[in-house]
Amino acid sequence: MKKLLILAFVIVTISSLYYDLTIGTLPGKNDQVAIADDIQPEKAGSNELLQDPIPFQEVIVEPGYTVLSIVEHLHTGPIPATIQEVIYDFKQLNNGTEPEHIQIGQSYYFPLYDS
Repeated sequence: MKKLLILAFVIVTISSLYYDLTIGTLPGKNDQVAIADDIQPEKAGSNELLQDPIPFQEVIVEPGYTVLSIVEHLHTGPIPATIQEVIYDFKQLNNGTEPEHIQIGQSYYFPLYDS
């Protein structure tokens, strides 16, 4: 009987650890980001004419650079935008070009944010 209780305790502990590490139980920033992801495309489509133009800078992509590394390089200090906002703004500025599809030697528009 004792072995059965120990086995059940170990199984419950392992499954709890797995759940906490993969999904989590505490509300955090990820929960807010998921909500923002669901709302952002609808918001952009519904009031696209009301939005202020996004300030940008044109940059020629060099080997090893990503959209996020270039945007970080253009700013001094932390960027006051989430990764999802940077990606969304990049797509808006570059006619829907996915950040994964940027090519070396091509110029793209990268969003600038006020600190």
